Amino acid sequence: MQKSPAGPTLSLAQKQAFFDEGYLVLENIFDPTDLDPVIAEIQEQVDRQARELYAKGELPEMYQDQDFERRLACISRHSDSVARSIWNGTLSGPAFFNLICNPNLLDMVEAFAGPEIIASSVYRLRPKIPHYNYGAVPWHQDSGYFEPFCDNGLVLTVWIPLVDTHADNGCLWVIPRAHQGKVLPHRKDADAGYLVIDEAHLPTEHKPVCCPVPKGGVLLLHNRTPHVSFENKTQGVRWSMDLRYQSATLPTNAPITRLADELLPRGENADDPQYIPPACYPPEADFLVRSRQRPEQVLTSASAFSLLRREHLYRPVTARWES
Repeated sequence: MQKSPAGPTLSLAQKQAFFDEGYLVLENIFDPTDLDPVIAEIQEQVDRQARELYAKGELPEMYQDQDFERRLACISRHSDSVARSIWNGTLSGPAFFNLICNPNLLDMVEAFAGPEIIASSVYRLRPKIPHYNYGAVPWHQDSGYFEPFCDNGLVLTVWIPLVDTHADNGCLWVIPRAHQGKVLPHRKDADAGYLVIDEAHLPTEHKPVCCPVPKGGVLLLHNRTPHVSFENKTQGVRWSMDLRYQSATLPTNAPITRLADELLPRGENADDPQYIPPACYPPEADFLVRSRQRPEQVLTSASAFSLLRREHLYRPVTARWES
């Protein structure tokens, strides 16, 4: 566990640790009040759906006396519809946009992605329900979901817990230094829809490491770092979000003017050696979140963020794991 100095400035040793190991745990990136608006928006959604379920007779009570960690766990004993709707990333209120654009967070991201930063508009909100296997995510690399063209670039995942996380409630485990190799074979899990690295393909040179992260901290992951999340064995929900950032020099569908060293899409067939995909992950809309050379093109409003998400035209990623 590495503690940040006052503020989010990273030391050279911390940056080197990330590039050596493929992950980095940092404490105190956020002030607790930075996360409160996100938690409030989640609580509003949970409360609204709880009232609807109660009105339909699908809940014996609304569990209004339970706190943020316990309420959804109680509701999920009777119905998993609330957890599933939140897991699927439907929330897009101002608090979520403001978190993606948090200056302390972007200062940290800039240390890895440079000053022209692209963010994904689609985050993953992860309510890991106690003793509920749907919340367990198998071994995978984020690059398994991306275009092969981007395998050798850095697409930074920032995993943000909204509660203290540890081994019992389902924090992440990683395999250190495995990012130094290639993207491993993945297969599709027919039940949950995840990509899975089978045990036979996992690297054995380094043992998996448990990464507990306190509320206010983050876990940084390289896109080629294998990671997994096991069952939550506590009585409370393990709430977390993961955000994604990259340099604008990698393929992106963000509506921006390209600089000299930035790529434009080229070709239609991934088998073409000259092919450049429209984005590292075309199904989701990218946006410019920080820029020194074109600040007027940075997305600055929650309403524009919401519109971007609604109007983005879905494009599938290259079917690299099709049998």
